[in-house]
Amino acid sequence: MKKIFVTGLLILLFLILDNACMYFFSIESYYPSLLFVFIICFSIINGKWQGLWVGVFAGLMQDIYFTNAFGINSLLNMVVCIIAGEIGKNIFKNKRLIPVASTFGLTIFKGLGLFLILRIIGQHANIKAVFYDSLYGMVMCLLMYRPIYKLYNKNSMKKEWKF
Repeated sequence: MKKIFVTGLLILLFLILDNACMYFFSIESYYPSLLFVFIICFSIINGKWQGLWVGVFAGLMQDIYFTNAFGINSLLNMVVCIIAGEIGKNIFKNKRLIPVASTFGLTIFKGLGLFLILRIIGQHANIKAVFYDSLYGMVMCLLMYRPIYKLYNKNSMKKEWKF
């Protein structure tokens, strides 16, 4: 229960930071989504099924502020979290190289998916932003991965089965 509560609070915190503060840290009007970087890190650490639910919930929160179409972020976050969870099954989770590289690739994947879906429904999207957001997201993952890993590997955050 504590893990769900802490994760929900972190999602809300990163959502608020994304929408209120990240614009001040933009470089040429490009800035990363802390929430998206968080759900990738969470999925790598905790697996695809927990990541799926966190991705859908975070996507719904992002869709509230996304004016072009509702549900696109939920769908893309769900797919990205499943892929990140699969990546996390086969790596040493205490190392940062693969999660950082995965964040770069998965941010490009989500950005291209968002670009294609918006083009299909007739909305304008900036393809240039995909690459810059990916680079910036990779830098943020470099800073965020270790604290998230430590948080979710505490004994109080792990669910232990007792029979």
